[in-house]
Amino acid sequence: MARRIVQALLVSASAVGALIIAPAQSNAAAAACPTPPTVDGFYGYQGTVKSSTPLRTGPASTCSGRYISGAVAVSCWYANSAGNIWYATMHYGTLQDGWVYGGNFTELNMTLNDENYCDGW
Repeated sequence: MARRIVQALLVSASAVGALIIAPAQSNAAAAACPTPPTVDGFYGYQGTVKSSTPLRTGPASTCSGRYISGAVAVSCWYANSAGNIWYATMHYGTLQDGWVYGGNFTELNMTLNDENYCDGW
């Protein structure tokens, strides 16, 4: 009987530990994939992306997203921890905001300077 009580307590402690760890993991994922700033389609920089370009939830290839192509508006750029350049982008076809890796642009008339940098990321 005592053995069953100890086993039950160990199982309960494991379950509680998993519940405590899970929110920390989801917070870490959210920190790695921050929501981009709002992109103004009228005043943003105009550009074009390759066919099947990922519009990601954050400035990293590990962030989820959807595929887009064609005309986009860009508000600012960001260099992630790997040194890759990402752009806060709005896709005109879906009006969805997200992040696009710099290598996926076929056209973008934007200078990488402090004025166009995404502050706060």
